[in-house]
Amino acid sequence: MTSREVDAASRDLLLARLAQNIPTGALALCADDANRPDLIVIDPAHGLVVIDIAARAHDPADRDPMRALNRKVNDLRAAVPVVGNFRPQRLVLFGGNPGSLIQSGALGLADLGRGDWLDQLEVRELEPADLEALRSALAPTLAFTLRARRGISDSGRPERRERQLTLDVQQSAAATVRVDDVLELSGPPGSGKTLVLAGRAKYLAVQHPDWHIVALCYNNSLVPYLKSLVDGYPNVAVSTFGKFSHAMGHRISLTDPERAMEDLVRARARGIDRVIDAVLIDEAQDFDDAWLSFALDTLRPLRGGAVLAGDKRQALYRDASRPRALEGRRVAYLRLERTYRSTLEILEAASTTLQGHHDVDGEGALDGELVDLVWAQSWDEQAAATAWEISRMIGPDKREPQDIAVLVAQRSGTFKRIQAALDGVRVPYLVVTRENAASFDLESPEVKIMTVHAAKGYEFDVVVLFGLEALPSSIEDAGVAQRANVGFVGMTRARDQLVVTYTRDNPYLERLRRCPSVNFSVWPDDYEV
Repeated sequence: MTSREVDAASRDLLLARLAQNIPTGALALCADDANRPDLIVIDPAHGLVVIDIAARAHDPADRDPMRALNRKVNDLRAAVPVVGNFRPQRLVLFGGNPGSLIQSGALGLADLGRGDWLDQLEVRELEPADLEALRSALAPTLAFTLRARRGISDSGRPERRERQLTLDVQQSAAATVRVDDVLELSGPPGSGKTLVLAGRAKYLAVQHPDWHIVALCYNNSLVPYLKSLVDGYPNVAVSTFGKFSHAMGHRISLTDPERAMEDLVRARARGIDRVIDAVLIDEAQDFDDAWLSFALDTLRPLRGGAVLAGDKRQALYRDASRPRALEGRRVAYLRLERTYRSTLEILEAASTTLQGHHDVDGEGALDGELVDLVWAQSWDEQAAATAWEISRMIGPDKREPQDIAVLVAQRSGTFKRIQAALDGVRVPYLVVTRENAASFDLESPEVKIMTVHAAKGYEFDVVVLFGLEALPSSIEDAGVAQRANVGFVGMTRARDQLVVTYTRDNPYLERLRRCPSVNFSVWPDDYEV
């Protein structure tokens, strides 16, 4: 690598270490150009903190790094006038100094190692109005209006309330960090990877209104949701890969990896236009190598780069090993650690479906109700149990139909059974198929019936996972292992409550029954029917 690339890599590493030690209640913004401080922190206890990184410098007596930071602060005040109302605390991280420099108004590597450098600064508490003013001015693109998550404790409330969901410190840093080439963003289910991509799209769209930014996802059914998150930003386009490559004038196979690679070779021979300034890929673990290579080939150099968000444990279509498309590229890595969607009980149950039974990624998860595992004698009886459970959930001061999804591990032979059972208890439902996947309304007042594959990227207050015995009993090859991931993906679509139904036993269900977060029942013996 060149000395410039080495400096950039060192800076990115130091920046990641800085962001790791910032409390959850703060907001961290990384610079995406050289005219902003490398890191801006808005902290309720310590006010506005601006930091620059001098990756090789070691002498705190050298005033040049602080002078450079002062110029950036002046530029920031000119661009964002509200910053002038605050007295920022200024720090330079001397990446070549192994000691502690916090007492001299700087940072050394020892300060990063201690992890409490922010607590060593002067207390400059922000009033709530000032905190919101800074957040709104510096990061207006990192807030989303979402339907509130109704926890188990208020599951009886019929009304809905809107809340502003602002990305946390780790997520906001990921959304605003400078990407020179490729950033691989990973994290457990519910850690906000999709929101980070949407936040980054909005952030770049505001910073660079002349840029052409593209967000790509695997499933048609996820396109409307992503579009809703970036609504109002005309320079951000959302598409599946197939439609994107076709719009670029090329056809890349969507079903055959070998043919897709041949199509890529032909596309490169014809010439792939570099007209995209930033590409953001959701569920990247399911993107074929040829697809990733094509998307990267459309990028203009030295712009916004590519962010690939995914989780290898959720791969349903591809071998999730390291993509060959990234060989020879400058790849940075960032992992989101906290999960916000599912309860701890749901995550513990979901972990039993993973090969080797991995430990649960439950940091940040709330406690909730036990997961219900229901055995029924046949698939018709599973459908009857499903309809019974859902009919008791819906009503005044209870759940509403759109809070609930029935996800099937195997479509064949299941949809009609579930439809008939829901018809019998007069519960409205919408079957999500390939024909309506790109246009259905997640908030329409019906229970959603869909495959686990179609539900990737979505979340529901309540999930009934139907027919888990359809998972393969053996995971000896990659293709079978991907099918086995259906259980993990399906379970982690649930926020508050999860019901799993089955008829035949398999190793996954044996482990699930032994999970302390699972309550086992038999239909209809244990039910008041």
